[in-house]
Amino acid sequence: MRVFELEACNFKEVIRTIQSYVRVSDKLERSVQNILRDVRKRGDFALFKYTRSFDKFELTENNIRVSKKEIQEAYDKVSRGDLKAFKTLKNNIERVEVKTLCRLKINYTFNGIRVSQEIRPLDSVGCYVPGGKASYPSTLLMTVVPAKVAKVRRVVVVSPPKKITPELLVAADIAGVDEVYRVGGAQAIAALAYGTKSILPVQKIVGPGNLYVTIAKKVVSKDVEIDMLAGPTEILIFADESADPREIALDLISQAEHGPDSVCGVVTQSKALANNIIKEVIQFCKSVERGDFVLNTMEDNAFVVVTKGIEDTLSLINDFAPEHLEVLSREPEKIVTNVSNAGVIVVNTPSVITDYYSGVNHVLPTSCNAKIRGGLTILDYMKVIRIVSASKQGMAKSFPTIRRLALLEGLPNHLKSVEYRVKTNVA
Repeated sequence: MRVFELEACNFKEVIRTIQSYVRVSDKLERSVQNILRDVRKRGDFALFKYTRSFDKFELTENNIRVSKKEIQEAYDKVSRGDLKAFKTLKNNIERVEVKTLCRLKINYTFNGIRVSQEIRPLDSVGCYVPGGKASYPSTLLMTVVPAKVAKVRRVVVVSPPKKITPELLVAADIAGVDEVYRVGGAQAIAALAYGTKSILPVQKIVGPGNLYVTIAKKVVSKDVEIDMLAGPTEILIFADESADPREIALDLISQAEHGPDSVCGVVTQSKALANNIIKEVIQFCKSVERGDFVLNTMEDNAFVVVTKGIEDTLSLINDFAPEHLEVLSREPEKIVTNVSNAGVIVVNTPSVITDYYSGVNHVLPTSCNAKIRGGLTILDYMKVIRIVSASKQGMAKSFPTIRRLALLEGLPNHLKSVEYRVKTNVA
């Protein structure tokens, strides 16, 4: 882990350095664009070719889509404990999204004008479930359950073929997925965006992924809606002098085990704590599973920034705009109330709670995109439609304001549209 001591004179340099951990090379972007063009042009042929090359899996028209029989057979291979965990997480996600949905509907009247707000689901959504070093049933639930609460008609899941585990298929069934396909990477994003013989295109693509997937979503966003750029994963931990360095080390390690492009950081005003965190990380990595892998990841993409005061701390947090922000402090409100850029804020709690239990979505913006949006919610699966009607009295009351603005903006026929009705109503 690299340690930076933040001064006023080097603030911009430190920010540039830690943000460089999540930047994408031009070469990688060109490679992804070539894959997208090929799949768009040659459909299944290209899809099968890239799956054979990248995933070492022979994909065909007959096995690309998971059958209902395979899903039912998967239940025999999943433990009762796992099944219970899937159902618990599904219920928790539903609880959060249903409460959100209830707050979206409005209906009120003022001055004879009635305004209501209705929610309409999208027709189809494609959910990307990453593979990488593991299979992620939790991410499937995070992307699919809000779609089902929103009543999206067609919900599609794509995931790398070797990560289509019995656990993933059972989670898909519990969530109510309509179609599951054995395809991952940039080629899967291309299929969802443009369609092939085997996979019909969708209206919107959601879900996290590695750099290939994230770049692919960015490129296709000019042709199809996406949720956000979500991946590779990031964590930034604010810790005051009261924080336990062992807890921090374990939280960093838990994030680093996602993959070699995971970004892990700490910001603190305590140099002693910074040194202790590094010692604990090194010590833990000697005994934890995949310790060598985690340590290599953290040597490349981990950092600690020591600041001199709260203002510099907040500036760094908001400029970095982390996917996950952990606040470990005796007085967390001093940080929380002043952070405007973070995918999710977790207070005196490990971020793993949001991964597996709280029901708050763990699909979150990365690469500074938390400056413009938060995490995945039911809002990503629907359209908000507002309905307006006016009584005779309402049109009469609105007329003076409309007259003033229509004439000001040089649109006299706007005025006449209302004026006719007002005069007719009066008569």
